[in-house]
Amino acid sequence: MPVVFVTLASFIFFILVIVALGIAHLAEKRESRHLCLQLSDKPFSVLSVAHAFEEDSAILWESQVCALQTTAAAGTRGIALVRFRRLYIELASRYPELYDGSSFEQWVHFLESAELISCIDYKVVITRQGQQFLKYRIVPKPVVAA
Repeated sequence: MPVVFVTLASFIFFILVIVALGIAHLAEKRESRHLCLQLSDKPFSVLSVAHAFEEDSAILWESQVCALQTTAAAGTRGIALVRFRRLYIELASRYPELYDGSSFEQWVHFLESAELISCIDYKVVITRQGQQFLKYRIVPKPVVAA
């Protein structure tokens, strides 16, 4: 009798483990769909502007701020793509660990995929979302009275 009880308990435990693994697998599929992990279509879709407000990934966005501020300062006319390339070169030298292995085209595609900029006729224009990013992400430095 004890052998039957242990066997039955083991079988029930086995079924519960299989069910738990199935639930975990479904949750993982749902989460990966939520993050848009189709990396072949959108190489930077895992990063979103929402990540800019998380402290862990803030450095990835801080390195873009100078270019976005320059583009925003140009208003609706935007800046020339050549000038934007110079900003990329400057930022790549300032943040070599973040820009190593990426090209200017990939960087522009990253910012376009994040919907922060738009390239129109060899001009780069900041989007409404890019303006919102600058408005809410960049905290003005406090002025220290002497």
